Amino acid sequence: MRRIALLGVAIAVVGASCAPDPLDTYSVQDEEAPPATRAPLPTTTTTEPVAESVGESVEPEPDPTYGPNGESVDVRSLDNSFIQQQIEIEAGTEVNWINGGRNDHNILPVDESLTWGVDRDTFVPGTEYAHVFDTPGVYPYFCSIHGTTEAGMVGAIVVTEPT
Repeated sequence: MRRIALLGVAIAVVGASCAPDPLDTYSVQDEEAPPATRAPLPTTTTTEPVAESVGESVEPEPDPTYGPNGESVDVRSLDNSFIQQQIEIEAGTEVNWINGGRNDHNILPVDESLTWGVDRDTFVPGTEYAHVFDTPGVYPYFCSIHGTTEAGMVGAIVVTEPT
């Protein structure tokens, strides 16, 4: 009987030590306070070199570029879609868009700082436009006549390093 009483006291002591302390702000949530949120994780990382000493500037290394490799891939621009909507190529490959539809189209990179693409006036039915992608990366594009940067007539070129 004495063992049972001691066991009961031991359980009570252990239980009391595990209960949250009402003064501990980390374990007790104020019912009227908004729930705690975690800061979002970064979506991009940089690989820029770090300066060796304070005040020293370091230029980031340019992305590698590759010359034309003689390969070519066709993308057909039809009346409201690109046929091959997403392609994967090695750097140095030429992408040739063919307007095989009945309507004028344009091809615009989503990243407006890029200089490739073709205007509506020169990409009429039966014409072609070609560009060599020489730098690895992902290059989304669209036709602004039949879509937006995110919906409608959209496509992407995934450029990998040569093997």
